[in-house]
Amino acid sequence: MKNFGIPLRGMTILKKINFKKGFSILEVVAAIFIFSIVTITIYGSFSAGLKSLAQSKHRVSATELANEKMEIIRNMNYDDIGTQGGIPSGSLLQNETVWKSNQKFNVRTTIIYVDDPLDGLDPNDSNGVSRDYRRVRVEVTWAGVQLGRGVVLVSNFVPNGVENESGGGTLRFNVIDSTGAGISGVDTRIVNNSTDPHVDMPTQTDSTGSILMAGMPVGDQTYEFSVSKNGYESAATFPPYPATNYEPVDVHGSVVEGELNSKAIIIDKLGSISFVSKNMNDQIVPNVNFSLEGGRILGHMIDDPTEEIFVYNQNLETDSQGILSLGDTMSPGDYALTVAEPGYTLIGTEAPLMPFSLVPDQDLNLTLIVADNSIDSLVVKVFNNDTNEQINGASVRLYNGLDFDQTLTTGEAGQVFFPPVVDPPVALTAGQYNLEVSASGFQSYSGTVGVNQLTQKEIKLLPE
Repeated sequence: MKNFGIPLRGMTILKKINFKKGFSILEVVAAIFIFSIVTITIYGSFSAGLKSLAQSKHRVSATELANEKMEIIRNMNYDDIGTQGGIPSGSLLQNETVWKSNQKFNVRTTIIYVDDPLDGLDPNDSNGVSRDYRRVRVEVTWAGVQLGRGVVLVSNFVPNGVENESGGGTLRFNVIDSTGAGISGVDTRIVNNSTDPHVDMPTQTDSTGSILMAGMPVGDQTYEFSVSKNGYESAATFPPYPATNYEPVDVHGSVVEGELNSKAIIIDKLGSISFVSKNMNDQIVPNVNFSLEGGRILGHMIDDPTEEIFVYNQNLETDSQGILSLGDTMSPGDYALTVAEPGYTLIGTEAPLMPFSLVPDQDLNLTLIVADNSIDSLVVKVFNNDTNEQINGASVRLYNGLDFDQTLTTGEAGQVFFPPVVDPPVALTAGQYNLEVSASGFQSYSGTVGVNQLTQKEIKLLPE
């Protein structure tokens, strides 16, 4: 039977099917990722270019402002070149805000007397004049540009004719650290409200940590100094007693007519202190209240010079995890701590021991060991009878002849805590106990102690 192109029943017809190849999901994701990286890079470069262009535009405008300010000063009489509240005194503003090209600029003008070393420095000046000329410094800053990094112009202005001394004295102010090294770039403000006109001069220390100013009006402990620098403790002078109710360490400065007057303030880098509150079993004790006093010494009490006034005196509290962190805000110095949590007693600290010291630029971690006053326990502290120092490595045995007999060794703090953490655990109940203490190089001690809730016992061993 012939087949005329009509499919026969039961036969399968095979056809050729063409598939067009496309992109997989992985390829699409990779392409998007590469496109994103390229786009972000181009955008970042474009954005950085715009910012650089804007900063260049601002710097050009700032340069124009500085030149305008300096040109105004150049056209002034020498005797009129001065700032309001500054030395020399005049009508110019020390700080002013100027808008230019839709940008706010800060213009800072500083004018000082200069004693030129070519004719000798005061008091060995060949002509007896320490104020040889006036130095004008104009700095213009704007948003994003800090003081000291702006556009700066400096010019010297000499008097017409012969130099002359118009009264006052020379003041040298130094800012140093506790090692005696000068600190540069310290923001300093010098104020004297007893003069007419008043002195109010913001300035900065030079590369040696010094500020030298001639022609300062005479004043007896009337010059107020305040200093600050990022990362360092701030400090200020205070008037003497009785204007201040204690004797300050840093007293206001003085200027004597025709003399070189020196004043210095010591500041150090700030540190940080972190606290953790635990019990003797190394378990966290949350929300412990305590007071902390110390740091920079501001002065001493008049009736008791041994009583010091500190810059830091705060009531603090650890959090629910028993932690408190005081960031890089703490003044270096000695600190004392008192636990004020009801029902608890501070029985010691892990190193460093109390009282503790914070050195400049230190990150200090301190564990406070507190004990519950209501739990029967015993703290034994062992001291050298002659020096009152803690004895490390002393053997302390506590027993009652019945169900408690434990021996512990003192650590750096010279103390032990009963009951100890042992396996199996032991309990300490209220009652009378025998106590034996011995240490190499000391006479042994033997006695009794009554335990009732938290009990503390001090033992002083006699050297052999």
